[in-house]
Amino acid sequence: MEHIVYLLAQYKYLLLFPLAIVEGPIIAVIAGFLCINGFLNLFIVYPIIVFGDLIGDTICYFLGFCGVPGFLKRMAGWLGLNAKIVDRARTYFNMNPFRTISLSKISLGVGVAGIYMAGNARVPFRKFIAICLMTSMAQYCIYLGIGILFGHAYLKISRYMNAVASILIIITLAGILFFSIKSILKKI
Repeated sequence: MEHIVYLLAQYKYLLLFPLAIVEGPIIAVIAGFLCINGFLNLFIVYPIIVFGDLIGDTICYFLGFCGVPGFLKRMAGWLGLNAKIVDRARTYFNMNPFRTISLSKISLGVGVAGIYMAGNARVPFRKFIAICLMTSMAQYCIYLGIGILFGHAYLKISRYMNAVASILIIITLAGILFFSIKSILKKI
């Protein structure tokens, strides 16, 4: 983390954009810290981070839009996910795009799957990007605010964010395992 802070202080906005595409939340906290200490300008940082986040979401959306690769279809079959369940998820995404996409964006760790599914569900891109923009704008106000107020503790914040992401991933995997076992037992 110290290396990222040093590199951002040196290369500023040039490095901020690609980092925002890959890992926006902790980068926003660090950027907020650097803004309060005079290394970065908040009014330049905010649009760069939001735009970088939208680029990452768009890439994930279009991967889902292009279809599910064969190995993922096989894994889904092993887990008991059939076309009927996937169609139900697509319907839910299309009926509740704001809720599902926003929740996917704010869910650390597992949110990428929701954004991928939005593309796979063929949520219209204009609607998708509008929802992502509104959610990202609110989300990064909060993350930059945390960085401005508590940025000196970015290492602890990073650990907490990683812990929350890990817990969400474990809960998601446990849910998948539960429903997979339930599906297998129904077939027996």
